[in-house]
Amino acid sequence: MADLVFSKSKGTLTAFGRTWGAVAGTTQFQSLSPGFYSVWPGSLMTGTEQVEGVGFNSKYAFPAYKDRTGFGWSLRLGQVNLGIHPNGSIPGIEGCIGITSINTRDLFEELRQRNGRSLTVSVE
Repeated sequence: MADLVFSKSKGTLTAFGRTWGAVAGTTQFQSLSPGFYSVWPGSLMTGTEQVEGVGFNSKYAFPAYKDRTGFGWSLRLGQVNLGIHPNGSIPGIEGCIGITSINTRDLFEELRQRNGRSLTVSVE
C-alpha cells in the first residue's frame, strides 16, 4: 500500500489520514503517468527558510514552488524530474503534483517527520 495517493480524477492527495487538494500538469517533455513512484530518504527540500532535518535549495523559493502563505518546498519523486510541492503561480506545474491548499505547511510537517525513510506515492 502506498504512503501517499494522488488521484487525478478527484484532484486530491491523500496521506497520513488527511487529504489535500492537488493537481498535476503536463508538459511537452514529461507528465505524471499512473503507477507507483519512490521517494528516497532525504528528498524533502525547502527554499524559503531553514528547517531542521530538511535540505535547503534556493530553487524552491521561486513562485512556482510556494504556497499562498509564501512557504516554498518540494519532495522529489525517485529518479524522475518530478515531485510534490505547492502549486504556486503556475497551475499544474510542469507535470508535478501541485498542492492547491492555501497553506501547505501541515503536509510539509508530515513529510518532514518521515524524511529519513523511503515512501511510496501511487498515482491513479
